[in-house]
Amino acid sequence: MRKGVQIYTVRDFIGTKEGYIDSLKKIKEIGYDSVQTYGNVLSRDEHKQIFADLGLHFESVNGDFETMLKDPEALKQAIDDAHFFELDVIAVGTLPIPMRDHADGFHQYAADVNELGAELKKEDLKIMYHPHALEFFSFGGGKNGMDILTSETDPDVFWFALDTHWLQSGGQNPAAYLRKLKGRLPMVHFKDYKIVGGAEFIEQVRKDFAEVGEGNLNWPEIIEACRECGVPSAVVEQDVCPRDPFDCLSTSYKNMVGFGL
Repeated sequence: MRKGVQIYTVRDFIGTKEGYIDSLKKIKEIGYDSVQTYGNVLSRDEHKQIFADLGLHFESVNGDFETMLKDPEALKQAIDDAHFFELDVIAVGTLPIPMRDHADGFHQYAADVNELGAELKKEDLKIMYHPHALEFFSFGGGKNGMDILTSETDPDVFWFALDTHWLQSGGQNPAAYLRKLKGRLPMVHFKDYKIVGGAEFIEQVRKDFAEVGEGNLNWPEIIEACRECGVPSAVVEQDVCPRDPFDCLSTSYKNMVGFGL
């Protein structure tokens, strides 16, 4: 299983070509062997060359879902990017805000996914969607948004970059939910869920993002579930770092190795 980094973790350092390349070098020096990109300060050729020079695997290309759905040229560009980097997934963002708080929005998004997916299927490509906690919003009757996204979309085309922190935040057992989506996981975002001390009222839950192994998640169980599901890449993403992000990435890497990854 590859150990990777979502470059969003070090977003404050990648605003220039020099900063981006330096960040990639630091990530490689820590020991990581892949990167999921965010932002675009390098050309495609520059991107491909620096990744090859550093021996880093390029995890995914990005596409704007709504634009690809409406604009054939945008879809064509995303397809071309995926083929250029020899990848089979196009990462998309979270479903639009107007769709997030009612079941009809999730049903419509699933229908749109299948429409777009039919075109991508012709190119042997898949959509990769990154859920957070909002997809677990309950509509009553034991159904939530993720139930709709998983049951009403083509499993051959619509895949998920599940995130361990957001699974826990959404009330799920991360390892169990990974197993539930076996076969639809091109990567898993590794992010710890940390209960923070000092709550003033007992009803409060003060939680934070944390380095892998520095929070409350059961990492041996999560890693075992990833192996059972054939997940090819564990990608560390830490939305907020309490100190230098590269130090946080180093801590996550060391702990992942310590857990046997």
